[in-house]
Amino acid sequence: MTADVPRSPSDLGPRIGLLTSGGDSPGMNAAIRAVVRATLRLGGQPYAIHEGWAGAVAGGVAIRALTWDDVGGILHMGGTVLGAARCPEFRTREGLRAAARNLVQHGIDRLIVIGGDGSLRGTEEFRDEWPSLLEELHEEGAITAGQRQAHRALTVAGLVGSIDNDMAGTDMTIGADTALHRILEAIDALRSTAASHQRTFVVEVMGRHCGYLALMAAVAGAADAVLIPEDPPAPDWPDALVSRLRASREAGLRDLIVVVAEGATDSTGRPISSHEVGEVVTEGLGGEGARVTILGHVQRGGRPSAYDRWMPTLLGYAAVQQVLHGTDIPAQVVGVRNNRLVPLPLATLVRDTTAVKTSVEQGDFAAAGAARGRSFSGLSEIVAELCAPPRMPGRLADPRGAAYPPTPTRAPRRIAVLHAGGVAPGMNTAVRTLVRSTSVTGDVVLGVRGSVPGLVAGRVAALDWADLGDWVGRAGAELGTRRIVPDPDQAAQIAETLVREGIDALVMVGGIEAYRTAAVLHQARVAHPALAIPMVCVPATIDNNLPGAELSIGADTALNTITAALDKIRMSASATQRCFVVETMGGPCGYLAMMSGLAAGAERVYLPEEDIGIADLADDAERMTRTFEQGRQLWLAIRGEQASEHYSAELMTRIFEKEGGDLFDVRQIGLGHVQTGGEPTPFDRLLATRLARAALAHIDHELTTGEASTCYVGEVNGQERFTPITQLAEDLEPMVDRPRSQWWLDLRSIGSVVSDRHASSPVVGVPVTDGS
Repeated sequence: MTADVPRSPSDLGPRIGLLTSGGDSPGMNAAIRAVVRATLRLGGQPYAIHEGWAGAVAGGVAIRALTWDDVGGILHMGGTVLGAARCPEFRTREGLRAAARNLVQHGIDRLIVIGGDGSLRGTEEFRDEWPSLLEELHEEGAITAGQRQAHRALTVAGLVGSIDNDMAGTDMTIGADTALHRILEAIDALRSTAASHQRTFVVEVMGRHCGYLALMAAVAGAADAVLIPEDPPAPDWPDALVSRLRASREAGLRDLIVVVAEGATDSTGRPISSHEVGEVVTEGLGGEGARVTILGHVQRGGRPSAYDRWMPTLLGYAAVQQVLHGTDIPAQVVGVRNNRLVPLPLATLVRDTTAVKTSVEQGDFAAAGAARGRSFSGLSEIVAELCAPPRMPGRLADPRGAAYPPTPTRAPRRIAVLHAGGVAPGMNTAVRTLVRSTSVTGDVVLGVRGSVPGLVAGRVAALDWADLGDWVGRAGAELGTRRIVPDPDQAAQIAETLVREGIDALVMVGGIEAYRTAAVLHQARVAHPALAIPMVCVPATIDNNLPGAELSIGADTALNTITAALDKIRMSASATQRCFVVETMGGPCGYLAMMSGLAAGAERVYLPEEDIGIADLADDAERMTRTFEQGRQLWLAIRGEQASEHYSAELMTRIFEKEGGDLFDVRQIGLGHVQTGGEPTPFDRLLATRLARAALAHIDHELTTGEASTCYVGEVNGQERFTPITQLAEDLEPMVDRPRSQWWLDLRSIGSVVSDRHASSPVVGVPVTDGS
């Protein structure tokens, strides 16, 4: 008979096993770190199960207790430090018994599994078989009756790690955002070569059963065509594809990109390879040699993006809460819907994911696309429009052979667009989306040069379809932007510009200055009736401080820039003991400081939304000094630029220097305007595309019905929301340019819980919704 494994005095809490299985994905280590540290802070003992289910079957040194420091320094690393391996033995009854025996002998009956569809399916089957496995083990003397009784149920929580984003029920899986980063970096690089030589590139991306990466990369990378499993073309797709590419070339494009998912087929189920697409394009374009690039496993590797650090941190923390407080319940997956965490029954997710594959195999592509989620289905409906060349009689709009919409009988609408406020990556993407979409409907987009002063002066001109070809990923604001709000006299001049240029609607892409401009123009309608046209504000600011929108265009790019800088700062402290006080932008909103703190593992974050007092700084200084005495190498403090009127970054640095003495150095770093630059991330490109499209749809509705509202658009709980400009003052904090309600503030305590074992922050629950 086997004796129970004794527990040490320091190991009194529930034991939680943790493993990663299936293909690795960037962000797994962030989840591992969160699970280990949250378990320790919540009173449990984490155990690593190395090499996935192979480690569970093998036992021995493959299963070991983990400490806080075991997961230090892994947040920025790709892959999985626990390892992952295929395990055919786990599919056998003998293998299942071995895994159950090894877990029980280590006192483990709570399990967190990070993996893909197959891994989670195997986990669900293992959980179902657990009682009978323990009965067999007891009968053969491998475990005692006490062990069988103590561990009679296996509690499981799953986290989905998959770059393909192929799990039904959750909006995003761990690693998908980073994979998109890798793909967009490649497409952007190929585009410069394609333009130089007037060449076509066919880019194959991963996605054997799911076209998420291909579709999002096509939209965010301004591809000219895309082929995905969920929306296959007709068997005569070569003719339609060549027709589209030839038309784009004739319209002035030098660079052409075709994105192909590795699992692409035509509507009969016949596979379409990237090499076949390359041959079709080469022959169809008169011998112009198409170049085929297969990105392969480079999509899976590398440092995780900011999102694939902070979101897996939240997921890992929530998974620990589930297995600690929800014992003897059906296995759950912690998923993401509308930027919120949701508990999802594992059995249901496995069933629904299998159903998506079945729908594709049976040719029910509408059902498959809908099951991928709102973002996927929405973009799949408009991708042909975004890829289409300008309207010309008889020209095909997409490789499936769908024609352009009928030519409207009305006169072309003239829609003006301008930037206002600080520069935000993704502003150019929004403008390009407006131009691409209206080129299909026959309408005209007028670009206003020089922001609001340009509108006052009448610097307005039509934007050419071909000239905006690479704007989707271009940094800055090509139309120019200023932090200027018009006065009543300038409102009169703007009215004159609208009449002179025949402008039917106005889109303002920018920050709070854009919103205030809209409010001034709306109020001036009484005196100047020409201002009574549809006006829509599209949120674009790195500060993420606009009402009516949970995320603004540009904030994700700034967050990734900050996270990359913090990685380098951490490396510089490897040879000495040092505290860094890093100041981020964000104005009166602490979003960038808060989320970069989660993404970089900062020990302390100072937010404008919180009052910093001398007692707080004294407590931080004392804890900092004490932990440096215990061997700490680095303390990272992040301060939002308006965190305190009295305690500046310089003053904080001086306080910490005084208290630390010769024990550690203190360095102050202001990241400055580097945060506003850089090419927009995939998320910011996709968000800009969705919001610009929503603004156009709103304008079309209003012009059709004869309405003329002024509003701002944003995504809230995953849905587009239009808010009247008259509600602006009510939606903002009094005397402060930030929304009264900010969803991310509920996450404040989690960063310190998983980053600083000595933090006095209370251990709190992660906000989890029902996903409705």
